[in-house]
Amino acid sequence: MDPELKQSVIDDLDRFLKRKDYYMRIGKAWKRGYLLYGPPGTGKSSLVAAIANYLRFNLYDLDISEVRYNNTLQRLLIAMPNKSILVIEDIDCCFTTASREEEELDDYGGYSNTPRITLSGLLNFIDGLWSTSGEERIIIFTTNYKDRLDPALLRPGRMDMHIYMGYCCWEAFKTLARNYHLIDGHPRFPEIQELLSGVQVTPAEVSEMLLRSEDIDVALRVLADFLREKKKQELQEGN
Repeated sequence: MDPELKQSVIDDLDRFLKRKDYYMRIGKAWKRGYLLYGPPGTGKSSLVAAIANYLRFNLYDLDISEVRYNNTLQRLLIAMPNKSILVIEDIDCCFTTASREEEELDDYGGYSNTPRITLSGLLNFIDGLWSTSGEERIIIFTTNYKDRLDPALLRPGRMDMHIYMGYCCWEAFKTLARNYHLIDGHPRFPEIQELLSGVQVTPAEVSEMLLRSEDIDVALRVLADFLREKKKQELQEGN
């Protein structure tokens, strides 16, 4: 993760924690929403875990597909204690940009009899009951496709901070190398830096290459070979 982006997330979390009196004074629910978006394998789930660990909040991963009724969702959200993080991963797979007025219509223009959670139901609970039945709460949505989301999900007050999780950059690679092999420099680093600047590779892919060997020389050689092959494939696809 880019160091500047990481620091901005930390600063936002710290500011949120310190503003209980401010939220009470302005009559606003003490909650914060984060949208993590970007290609698969870029560390969205890892960032969720890091946020929970940093705040020491309880983490609740809600699988919308397993909740069939709006009132069931209501009970689940109300039961969540303070200092909680509600996570809904791959929110784009649950709701799309379809109109909320039409979301319950079936293919024949009538209302569907199939029980399911509606986008309106989720938004109402986040804005209403969930906001008033507790405090110090955070909600996080993750998605690989931000453009598929209904704008109603994205507005401030629901998703207050949008965090793009992109491909592996040089700073992210150095962090991974330090974490996996306890190094801050190596003769192959300039080569790796040049290769990373010309290829789209996820942190998950880089991590996998670094884990191939405990010998840093071997691991970096494997990574360099992988990046060269990746770049070759991208050039071929571009032609």
